[in-house]
Amino acid sequence: MTAALGHLRPQQLTPLMTGALLAEWRQNLRPWTVWTYRNELRLLCAALQQFGAPTIQMPRLPRPKARAVTATPDELVKLFKDPPAWLRLFQFLYFQCGMRLAEALAVTPRSWNKEQRTVTVKVKGGAHRTVTITTDIENLLLSAGNPDPDEPFIFTLKGRSITARGLEAAWQTHRRKCGVNPALTPHDFRRTAASIIYPATKDLRAVQELLGHKSLTSTLSYIAPLHPDDARKYSELLRFEHFKSEVKQ
Repeated sequence: MTAALGHLRPQQLTPLMTGALLAEWRQNLRPWTVWTYRNELRLLCAALQQFGAPTIQMPRLPRPKARAVTATPDELVKLFKDPPAWLRLFQFLYFQCGMRLAEALAVTPRSWNKEQRTVTVKVKGGAHRTVTITTDIENLLLSAGNPDPDEPFIFTLKGRSITARGLEAAWQTHRRKCGVNPALTPHDFRRTAASIIYPATKDLRAVQELLGHKSLTSTLSYIAPLHPDDARKYSELLRFEHFKSEVKQ
């Protein structure tokens, strides 16, 4: 809030300021992120009342529906098969490291620890997180040679810089060329990874760590809803037929 509104005394905070901040989030951020930030802002405003801040009623927001779009195994094969190295790295950072676009563009030689096989990047809110990289990613980083230590590997592999908007546009062109689901976005690689890791581990913390979430609530929104066939299969486990033989006569 300080970054957006400047250094204010609690008494200077107004509903107009928080409303403008919320409107900016809604314009630039994803629904789940806005919903999470709105709740954190509400708690912060309430805490500031003891220091003289006015009572501020935050606008209500509907809880976003969990997005159900994930890439199928066949789509993953098509998308990863033969893109240029810089675009393959972009996809792997999303899918295998759970990164966001800005984080993928922050992976530089300086952020890479070759001995520990990790990269450390700044995440939303200004914090840093360290993630383990796969052999797929390591090979792409090694193929870049000895670039400028502060130049993003994506730029080095591409041969020039590219904006976040340009990178997303290039990926959309690649998606169309591959003939996969037109609703799929790069961010859905994170959701796809979460929907693979959770059934394999049954551990929400593993998914939370992959995605770099502070809250498990955010993590839950990334796990794709059950397919109707799976829901029916699991409901079969609860049929009385499976238990009546154990009931004492």
